[in-house]
Amino acid sequence: MDYKDLDLLTKGHPLDIARMIENADPDRQFDLLNQLPLERMNAVFIELSDELALSYIDSLPVEKKKALLNTLEMDEVRNLLEDVESAEAGEMLSLLAGSKQQKMIRMLEYDEDCAASLMTTDFMVIQEGTSIADATGNLIKTVKDSDFIDELFVVDSEQKYLGSIELKNLLAARKGDKLDQITELNQTVIYEHDTVHTAIQKLRDYDDTVMPVLNEEEHLIGIITADDILDIMIDEYEENVERLVAIGDYEEDSSALVRSKQRLPWLLASIILNLVIAAFLSLFQNTIEQITALVLFQPMILGMAGNIGTQAIAVTILGLHHDKLGGLDETKNHIRNEVMIGLLNSLIVGFFGFIISFVFLSFVNMGSQSPFYLAIVVGSSLAGGMFISAICGVFIPIALDRMKVDPAVASGPIISTINDLFALVVYFAIATAMLL
Repeated sequence: MDYKDLDLLTKGHPLDIARMIENADPDRQFDLLNQLPLERMNAVFIELSDELALSYIDSLPVEKKKALLNTLEMDEVRNLLEDVESAEAGEMLSLLAGSKQQKMIRMLEYDEDCAASLMTTDFMVIQEGTSIADATGNLIKTVKDSDFIDELFVVDSEQKYLGSIELKNLLAARKGDKLDQITELNQTVIYEHDTVHTAIQKLRDYDDTVMPVLNEEEHLIGIITADDILDIMIDEYEENVERLVAIGDYEEDSSALVRSKQRLPWLLASIILNLVIAAFLSLFQNTIEQITALVLFQPMILGMAGNIGTQAIAVTILGLHHDKLGGLDETKNHIRNEVMIGLLNSLIVGFFGFIISFVFLSFVNMGSQSPFYLAIVVGSSLAGGMFISAICGVFIPIALDRMKVDPAVASGPIISTINDLFALVVYFAIATAMLL
């Protein structure tokens, strides 16, 4: 190992160390990991890919594996256990220290949708009535590298949660101060069976860095940090983007052939659905042949209908995603608001579409058709097509959700094609009625 690598292992940022190890030759990766001091291993380990982390653990003898697993934070151990077969998970679980093993068994019992599935039990507790000096002394004596100590949590004699103390306030307290003087009593809490989305919403609304997790008896059983929530939000964001562009389960390491197979069905479905549009448009063949100017404004009609439909779909899916449309009244209010927004925006855009197209047609000779009537067709088609697309964007995700189908599908090619179909039918139907 050269001096530069050794210096990075001993002094570098954990992320830089992890990247160096990931980029090293496979036969050197384990050697580099073995050079790390155990106290630095947790910070580096959480930055490694799951594949390398599991491979490294498998390579260790039992005693070193036991030491490493007991050094890692609880949430990192849980992630490892969830990524391996049950037999290997049981072996790893047996290597944990007694108290840590019991806590981990309890954590694994929670469904992944429960807020408690995100919690860690590595935190510091202070008993009510403890003096400032004793609280500071106990912290120094008992704190572990994996413990979260930005905030300390106060409990009573029955282990019920009372409040929290920021570490800086504890260190700044004077000898004569009392613990309750620096205890924050109104901190936001989450209960173990609350949903993950509830935890995300609370952390975002109250701008906390950590939230205590309580059971039904108000006992403090864990904490959820902002980092835990951020990881979930990133995963959900990536998943939503994948669904939005209809590429299925995306894996960065997948081959080009595998990723092509994931995307191809949606593209083929889009071709078939566009043939349906072509079949409908054949009904207006005479109109298209006689009024060629209609083709100039077709992209605008389709684009604006797609834009307003996408906005309505996005807002509705977000409402469903954050459980804001669970009740009948909430759903009715959402539909009423979105329909009104769609109507107002459609009328305004339709009006401006009429003005712009009339000015354009006044300077461009498009045959015998009246620029005024052509502009009316464009403006009314914009308004009508956009309004119908907005309604589809509201009702289709709600209908899919009621049918227990993932509403994110509404952002795929199927809904885009439906919007195109309605917009074009409205456009050419109005043109046929007014100009022929």
